[in-house]
Amino acid sequence: MTGDVILLLRHGLTDWNVEGRFQGVREIPINAIGRRQAARNGRVLPSLLADHEWKFVASPLGRAMETMQIVLKNAGRADQPFTTDPALREVSFGDWEAHTIRELKEEHPEAVATRKADKWNFVPPAGESYAMLAERFAEWMKGQSGRTVLVAHGGITRVALHHLIGLPAASAPQFYVPHDRIIAVFEGKAMMI
Repeated sequence: MTGDVILLLRHGLTDWNVEGRFQGVREIPINAIGRRQAARNGRVLPSLLADHEWKFVASPLGRAMETMQIVLKNAGRADQPFTTDPALREVSFGDWEAHTIRELKEEHPEAVATRKADKWNFVPPAGESYAMLAERFAEWMKGQSGRTVLVAHGGITRVALHHLIGLPAASAPQFYVPHDRIIAVFEGKAMMI
């Protein structure tokens, strides 16, 4: 991996992930499985860092910061400082946060159908769309260069892959982002590790 490289890590699993609840910007902690996933990613990380200088940055939401701390500890870098940036928060699901899609289908079937038809542009009530998140991420990327380890969220990872490797907007919201893998993005390509 030469040149600019971003290692994308999703925060560890939460109980709301298990239940299928929209988390968005809610402060939901990672669970025991999520801590093991973060530790796994931390053990893999040293093989990817080599002797280069890296920046470490996380979403300011607690689940991402805790994941970063566990990753760094298991990578043998417990004292490694990292920064946070509000631009890396998860997409806001607004009034839909804390609900499952099943609950929303019962209460708002038309809105759920509209979302299904165009997930990229759909804006939940008082929330934001993936398109809006992509703009936020692209603005953040303008100031980035070099090598970065980024711990954030499924939404951020999806829009990062859209921005960095051209994952189509229609496909990006459906892209499965595992909690226990690292996605290396370099030279317009992505590799899951």
